[in-house]
Amino acid sequence: MKAPISWLKEYVDIKLPLRQLMWKMTEVGLTCESYEKVGDDIVLDVEVTANRPDWMSLVGVAREVAAIQGSKLRLPTIPDIPKPTKTLPIDFKTDYKLIERWSAVILSGIEIKPSPDFIQERLKLIGLRPINAIVDITNYVMFEAGIPMHAFDYDEIKENTMSLELSRGGEKFISVDEIDYKLPKDAMIIKDSKRIIDLVGIKGGLNSGITQKTKNILLHVTIDNPVLIRRTSQQLGLRSEASAIYERGPDKGATVNSLKRAANLIIKYANGSVCSEIYDFKEKDFNPWELKLNLPRLEKTLGIKIPDNEVIDILKRLNLSPKVKNDTLVCTIPTYRGDLKIEEDIIEEVARLWGYNKFPKTLPKGVVSSKKVPYYYDRDFELELKNLMVASGYTESLTLSLVSSDLIKRSQLHLDNHIKIANPVSLEFEYLRTTIVSSLLTAVKLNANEDRLKLFEYNKVYFGPLEKPLEINKLTAVEKNTDIRSIKGVVDLILSNLNITSFEIKPTLVSSSLWHPVKSGVIEKGEIMIGTFGKIHPKVLDNLQIKEKIFAFELDVAVLYELAEDKYFQEIPQYPPQIEDLTLAIPARTKIGDVLKTIKSVDKKVSSVELKDVYKDFYTIGVRYQDRNKTLNNKEVEEIRSEVLSSLKKKFGISLKT
Repeated sequence: MKAPISWLKEYVDIKLPLRQLMWKMTEVGLTCESYEKVGDDIVLDVEVTANRPDWMSLVGVAREVAAIQGSKLRLPTIPDIPKPTKTLPIDFKTDYKLIERWSAVILSGIEIKPSPDFIQERLKLIGLRPINAIVDITNYVMFEAGIPMHAFDYDEIKENTMSLELSRGGEKFISVDEIDYKLPKDAMIIKDSKRIIDLVGIKGGLNSGITQKTKNILLHVTIDNPVLIRRTSQQLGLRSEASAIYERGPDKGATVNSLKRAANLIIKYANGSVCSEIYDFKEKDFNPWELKLNLPRLEKTLGIKIPDNEVIDILKRLNLSPKVKNDTLVCTIPTYRGDLKIEEDIIEEVARLWGYNKFPKTLPKGVVSSKKVPYYYDRDFELELKNLMVASGYTESLTLSLVSSDLIKRSQLHLDNHIKIANPVSLEFEYLRTTIVSSLLTAVKLNANEDRLKLFEYNKVYFGPLEKPLEINKLTAVEKNTDIRSIKGVVDLILSNLNITSFEIKPTLVSSSLWHPVKSGVIEKGEIMIGTFGKIHPKVLDNLQIKEKIFAFELDVAVLYELAEDKYFQEIPQYPPQIEDLTLAIPARTKIGDVLKTIKSVDKKVSSVELKDVYKDFYTIGVRYQDRNKTLNNKEVEEIRSEVLSSLKKKFGISLKT
C-alpha cells in the first residue's frame, strides 16, 4: 500500500518528522519500513496486515496517524447527490449468500475526458496510469475510502438486466484490459441477458467497459464473499487492488457514501447527471455495534495498570466513543473496524496505542505443566534418529510434501489414497504424499552420477480421504547399489539404539506395489507395525528411469517413540568371554532371524550372537559365551554348544558343517 504524504495531509496534519512518523506507525502495527521520493513528494510504503482492511485506504492510514499523534481527522464532505431528473431502467437479481450488499446508481450525459490534474497526479504517485475521468474517479475513491467500485457502460447492459450468479466452470471472459480467461467453477459473475459482463470483485468485462463513446454509466459497489473472491483470484492467478481489499473485507457500512462521493466527482468533472435513485440491496442493516471493556480485566490481561484517563483518551483517538459505566467502558465500534469483535480486541487496541515498549520486562511466572499436550513434539528424539542416520553414512535430504499425479502413478500408488489440494500452484504440486520414498527416488534420479548414494529424510506424510486426515512423521531412507542385508543392518542399528527388542523383520508381501513383491517386508513388534523395508519394485525404477537397484526403508516415528525404552547402565563384566564361530548348514527358506533368536535363548551365558558370513547354504555365526560371576571353562562351553546344536537340529533341521 503506497501512501503519499501530500495526499495524507488532506485528511490530517502531520506533526512528526518523517523518520519518527515511520517508527511510530511501525510500532502500532502499520509497518512502514521504506519510502520513496517522487519529485517534491514522499511516498510511504505501508505493509497492511490481513485483519485491517481499513488500512487499505488513504483515509484509513490518515486515521491511524491521527490516533498516533492525537490529531484531528478531516474527512471529505460528501453531500447527497441531486434528485434524478429522468430515470433509466435497470433490473437487479441478487443473492445475499454471495453478496451481502449491492449499491448502485445510474448517471447519464457523461463526457469522456481526462480527469483533473490533482486526481491524475495522486494516481501516478501510487503507481496507477490515468485513463479517463470515469475510471480515474472510481480508482481515486477506492484508494481514498478503501471501497472498490466499478463503472459499466449502461448502454452495453443487454435488456437492462444485471444478474448475480456463480460460474459453471469453463466459461470464457475477456477483462477490461483485453485478457482472455477461462473461468473456474463457482466464480462470482454478473451477467446481462446474454453475456458475462463482470468478474465480481476482481475485474470488469471488456464488453461493458467505459469507452470514448460512453454516454451513460452505472456505478456499483458490492460487499462480496471473501472466500469466493480469494479462491477465484488464486485459481486464475489474477490479483487486483480490488480483490486484495475484498479478501480482507471492506467497510460494509460505507457503500452508499462511497457511491455518493464518486457520483459527485463525476458530476463535477465529467458533466454527468443522476438518472436513478441509489439502489441499495441488503438483507440487514450494517450499523455500529457496542463492545464493553472492563477496566480490572484490562489490568489483569496486560499485567500493568494504565491510568483510566489514558485508556479513555486512547479509545477516543481510535474513534470508539467510550462511555463510562462504573468500572466498564462501553465503546461504539465503527463499521470500518470489522476486526473488533470481542473484549480482547479492545484490550489489544489499548496496548498497541499505549506502546508495547512501555511494558516492563519481567520473567514469566507460574508452574510449567509436565503433562504432554496433543501436539507434543520431542526434538531430541528427532535429532537422535538423524544422528544415527548420519553415523550410518546417509545424507539428509529435504523434499516437498506435495507431489504430482504423474509421480504417484509412476510409483504404482493409488490416487484415491492421496489428499488433493483444492488450489495447487501447479500440477507438479497437486497432492499430499503418502510416502517419502517416491520423493527420495526423484532425488536419486537427479543424482545419477553418484554410485553409492545414501539419502534419508525425516518428514511428514498424509493419509486421506478420512473423516480426519492423518498426518504422520516418517523416517525414510534409500540406498543405491546395495543389498538387503545392508538396509536391514541400518534398521537393526536404529531399533537397537532405541532399545526396542523382540521385534520381527518379516519378509512377507507388503500391500504397496511400490515395493518388490518378494524382496521386501515389514518390521513388527507383536501386532504393532513399525515400518517397511526392502527392494524397490523394478517397474517403479523403470517408470522413473533409474537403472540401478534401490533398497529403502520407511519407519513410523510415533511408533518408534512409543516403543523406545530407556537404557540402563550395566557393569562391565570382570571375567573374559569365550568367542567362537559356528558354520551351520541351514535349509533353504529358514529365517535366519529365528535361528539367531533360538541360539540366544538356549542359555543366559550366550551373551551375543551375530551373522558373520554366508556361502551358499552355509552360514557362519559368531557366538559369545560369558558368565558375570566366573570364567567359563571349555567343558562348560561345550555343554552350552551341544545344547545349542541340539535345539537347532530339533527345531530347524540345522547341522554343524563338518
